[in-house]
Amino acid sequence: MNKKLILIELNEINFDILKKYSNIINFKFFNEEFFKNLKITSSEKIYENLEPWIQWVSVHTGLSASEHKIFRLGDISNSDLKQIFEIVESKGYDVGAICPMNAKNNLKKYKYFIPDPWTKTEKPKNFLQKIIYSSLSEAVNDNSKGKLSIKNKFIILFLFLYFFKGKSFFKFINYYIKSIKSKWFRAIIFDFLLHKIHISYLKKFEIDFSTIFFNAGAHIQHHYLHNSKIIEDKVEKNPKWYIDETQDPIIDVYSFYDEILSDYLKKDYSILIATGLTQNPFVEKEYYYRLNDHKSFIKNLKINFKSIYPRMSRDFLITFENQTDCEEASKILKNVNEINNIKFFDFQIRHNSIFVIFCYNKKIEKDLEMKIDLKNSINLYNFVNFVALKNGKH
Repeated sequence: MNKKLILIELNEINFDILKKYSNIINFKFFNEEFFKNLKITSSEKIYENLEPWIQWVSVHTGLSASEHKIFRLGDISNSDLKQIFEIVESKGYDVGAICPMNAKNNLKKYKYFIPDPWTKTEKPKNFLQKIIYSSLSEAVNDNSKGKLSIKNKFIILFLFLYFFKGKSFFKFINYYIKSIKSKWFRAIIFDFLLHKIHISYLKKFEIDFSTIFFNAGAHIQHHYLHNSKIIEDKVEKNPKWYIDETQDPIIDVYSFYDEILSDYLKKDYSILIATGLTQNPFVEKEYYYRLNDHKSFIKNLKINFKSIYPRMSRDFLITFENQTDCEEASKILKNVNEINNIKFFDFQIRHNSIFVIFCYNKKIEKDLEMKIDLKNSINLYNFVNFVALKNGKH
C-alpha cells in the first residue's frame, strides 16, 4: 500500500442510488470493484445530530457528537480537539486540505489548507490560496442572490484561467453554458474548480496526506432528488416551473464525480472515499428560503447585535456584546414565532450568541406580513430569496 493517501469527502452522496445508476451507465470510477469494497457505517441515532457539520467533525476526530460536542457550523474554531490533519502531521507526514467542512487549521507546517467557506480559522498564508479562500467564501455565501461583486467575478475568472488548461478548460466552458439554463451546474462548476486546484497542488507539493471536500452532490440531491429517474419511492415530481421533468440533475452530478475522481487513479495515491451522511427523498413539498440581507432583517426586528455570520442555506449566527442583549434577542425571536402563530425561527442560545435557522417552509407570497410586535410588521417577501424546493433529507 502506498504511504500517500487522499481522503475524498463526497458529502451526503447516496451510494445506493449511485449503484442503480451504475447498472445503466458505464462509470469508470464507480465500477463493480468500487461497490464491492464499499463499507457501510453507522451514524448518530439522534436525528438532530444528523447534520453534515456535526458528522464531518466525527470523521475528522473519530469522536461521536456527544463526545466532540460540536453542534454548529464554525464551532470547531473554538475547540482544541485533535483532528486527523494534525495527528498525521505529528507522525512526520506532509498534510494538505481543500475545504474540509467544520475543520480548524491547527497544522504547524502546511503547503496548503484552504478552509471551508463558513468556518473562521487561520487563513492561508500563501497569497494565491488566500484569494482562493476569500473569493470562494463570497461566492458560496452570496449564492442564493445569484450576484457577485465585480471584483470577485474577476478573481474567479482569473482562478479558472490559472487552473484550467487544455481539455479541462473546454469542459468548464461546456458546464458554464449549461449552467445558464440548468443552474445546478453552478454547484458542479464550483466542485470542478476545487478539484483542479487540488490536482494542481498534489502535483506541485507531492503531499503525503491530502483531503478534499465536495458538496455539489449534496446540494443537488437536496434540491432535485425527486427528478431522479431511478428512485423507487413514489414521490411527487418537481413542478415544471422549477425544473423540466425530462431533466435529471442526479445523473449530471454523479457522472461529473465519476469523471473527476478517475483523475486520482492516475496518481500515486491510495484513495479513501467518505460521505459523512446520506439522504432520503423528502415526501412533502417544502420551500427553502434564505435571507437576502441578514443585518437589515435583524435590525428590522429591533435586535441589538454585535455581528452576524451567514452559514449554509437558511442558517446564520448572531453574536452580542453582552448576555443581556443576547437574552433580549431570544425573547424577540420567540415572540415573533408566537405572535404570528407560525414558526419562523429555530434557534439555540449559547453564551453571547444565537444560532438561528430560518425554518419557514411554505411558499412566501408577495403580501405575506410578518408581525414583529402588536403594532409593527414587515413584508417578508422583500427580505428573502427563494433557494429551492426540498427534495432530500438527511
